Amino acid sequence: MTRFYFDVRRNGRLEEDKEGEELPSKEAAIEEAMAAARELVADKVRTGDVVDGDAFEIRDEHGEVVHILPFRSVLRLD
Repeated sequence: MTRFYFDVRRNGRLEEDKEGEELPSKEAAIEEAMAAARELVADKVRTGDVVDGDAFEIRDEHGEVVHILPFRSVLRLD
């Protein structure tokens, strides 16, 4: 298991995840970020906030960014 951190890039600022979460793989971390992003996007839609621009920057236990997940990528528009 690897510890992954889910930092949030919002309005040009980085909100660092200090705790992280142990997950079996990078793919599992991406799935976790997608689920969380869907919830955050739903809240933004309900309150009329802009969705575009926010993103998760997923780091591994060595501090390396292994994936960037823009919140808008979880929206389905078809």
